[in-house]
Amino acid sequence: MIRRLIHFLLVALLLSACTGTTSSSAVPTPPITATPEVPSFLLPVGRVTVHSASYTITARNPAQALLELQRAVEKAGGYVDSASFWSGDGSGSYAGLSAQVPPDALPTLSEAVNRLAGQVPNQSVYVQDVTSEILQLQQRHHDLTQAQDQILLFLVNAKDLDRLSTYRILQELLVQELKAVESQLDSYEKQSRLASLDITINQPESLNMPIE
Repeated sequence: MIRRLIHFLLVALLLSACTGTTSSSAVPTPPITATPEVPSFLLPVGRVTVHSASYTITARNPAQALLELQRAVEKAGGYVDSASFWSGDGSGSYAGLSAQVPPDALPTLSEAVNRLAGQVPNQSVYVQDVTSEILQLQQRHHDLTQAQDQILLFLVNAKDLDRLSTYRILQELLVQELKAVESQLDSYEKQSRLASLDITINQPESLNMPIE
């Protein structure tokens, strides 16, 4: 009886060993690793320009002009960053608008400004080609990334503990510089997509003069 029990246990152990061997011999499924997404500001670029426009105008009713300009900006596919209006007894009123708009919409919005304006004392339109600046920043980002990889490799294999703290400081400085470069590239990308539009609306001085 005991021999039969031992024989049964040996068979069971052999079967379990075979089962374990079979399962372990299966080809493991390689883990799926996602391809790191490259930030859009690091992709190759063609010619990149940034646009801005500013106006100082007069209007009999600055509040109404401000409202119409806000509608024009939204209709053009832009958005208002800030809008303000001020009015005081005997000192007239004025309004201000700051917006981000598609660069192609600037001519249409300029026409809207001129229609609302009694006068246009000041206006400026600014266009700058920033392609070379972006290419330099991208190259700087590449060089900094390579330097960071080399320092990380050193830190992993470091044996000279006296220099370890120095390389860690260098690594921190590289990280800060990389963030600054990425911030500049991101800013240029946003500026190339949307132009800045600033408008100051004053009431004509003749409407502010006291009646004698």
